[in-house]
Amino acid sequence: MRYSLVLILLTSLRCWTQTTTTGEARTGGPCSVANTGSDNKIQISCGIGKEQGQQMLAILNKILTDHLDTNAVMTKLDEIQSGVSSIKSELDNNEKQKEEAERKRRTAPILFPSLVPIAAGKVNMCIKSGNQIPYEFDYFITDSKHLILGGFPMYPERVFPPSDAPLYCIPKDIDLASIPDHYIELSFDFQSLSYDELHLPGHAGRITKKYRISPDGKSISLIP
Repeated sequence: MRYSLVLILLTSLRCWTQTTTTGEARTGGPCSVANTGSDNKIQISCGIGKEQGQQMLAILNKILTDHLDTNAVMTKLDEIQSGVSSIKSELDNNEKQKEEAERKRRTAPILFPSLVPIAAGKVNMCIKSGNQIPYEFDYFITDSKHLILGGFPMYPERVFPPSDAPLYCIPKDIDLASIPDHYIELSFDFQSLSYDELHLPGHAGRITKKYRISPDGKSISLIP
């Protein structure tokens, strides 16, 4: 029984031993096994603590007492190890996702709003995202007399820009040819979704764009 116990232990711990000409057991590998006397007592040292050693002996005694199939036990241990590795990998991925979410929460959105004529009587208000950070916004489109031509949303609109489509556009019914003074202005207010909590610099602001309308109302040019 003792030798069966030692054999299983040596197999599971990947140790190897050799016997000297004096009959003393010596080892190589990560473990150390020594014959401590003439009564067939074996001392095994594998760099583990006393509590871990006792737990290991309890497991081995359970295997011997219940006549368990050692191959089946090793297979089950491999399955457990695989499951533990899978759980650890999932936890690591969750931690990375949390870190990325926190990074985005503390990053100010980089936004480029603009007005783009698309057809007669139609103008797009477009927002290009430079770093795909979620944000919310509202806006006003006015003429030279501050008459509102478009915009004025009831609530700020939220945008979660995907990496493959950083441009977000809203079509507006605006006849550029009918606007007096050939002038149009965009006032764009924005803030990151975390601004109310963090109040970090650059996470909120207003961007104003002023445009000169061509005489035929088909194009606009940015006024520096």
